[in-house]
Amino acid sequence: MGTFIDYEKTKYLKDKSGKLLPPDEQKKFRRLKKNYALFLRVKDHETEYRIFNILQNISLYLNLNKNTRVNAGYYYRKIIKNEEKIINNITLLAFCIFYAMRKDYHNAPFTINEVAQAFMDMGHRVNPRLILRDGLLYKKHLDTNTVHHKSEVYLNRLLNAVINHKLLEERLRKKQSSLSKEEYLNELTQLCRHILKNLDKWKRGGRNPFILTGGIIYLADRMLAKKLGQKAVLTQAIVSEATKIPEYSIRDHYVNLLKPIFINELM
Repeated sequence: MGTFIDYEKTKYLKDKSGKLLPPDEQKKFRRLKKNYALFLRVKDHETEYRIFNILQNISLYLNLNKNTRVNAGYYYRKIIKNEEKIINNITLLAFCIFYAMRKDYHNAPFTINEVAQAFMDMGHRVNPRLILRDGLLYKKHLDTNTVHHKSEVYLNRLLNAVINHKLLEERLRKKQSSLSKEEYLNELTQLCRHILKNLDKWKRGGRNPFILTGGIIYLADRMLAKKLGQKAVLTQAIVSEATKIPEYSIRDHYVNLLKPIFINELM
């Protein structure tokens, strides 16, 4: 066509003499204008257009807030501008989303495994190893003063996952707990916070805060059982299934880190 049809936001199109086009012609030229406008915007930027469509879809899938989505796009453009060669634009986008979530102080951040899984669910070949690779390669172009999150950030999210597990109410009945589901959540939350308060940075020993939170929830359940003189409700398998943390990791954190520190509250 060679030229853009009328002004960008014009709704009613006119012929060369200034008369409005008939309805059928209006429809035809609006369609042409829309398609050609898209072509002009995308031309020579096809990859970026595709990447930002993926960003939009992933944001909806993970329910990201607007600030995180905008920041992820900003980080992507900044890296593209400063890096001569990009290995894979989709894994770079995955890293930018993960990085943006880590910088967002208002929502508990997703894990790198959850970000990778979201991309895989949408048919993209992304895994945690590739995201970490891109982080090592391109993080130099971004602000590296990232705040390292603590277990406190993940606590409410993982507690909700455990309390909503399909077997929890059955376990409360089976173990003849004196607490309702809501009361159990309140008691478990208080004990988790008590544990965290008594775990300083030195005692945590650089452990993964997300996995550590899973171990803390398991420990808190056993402490609650001791406090009430009842049987423990949670199993390592239930905590693992609810939080998506491997069972062996929960067991390792409980046996080798947490139990020795809080042994007096379990005896």
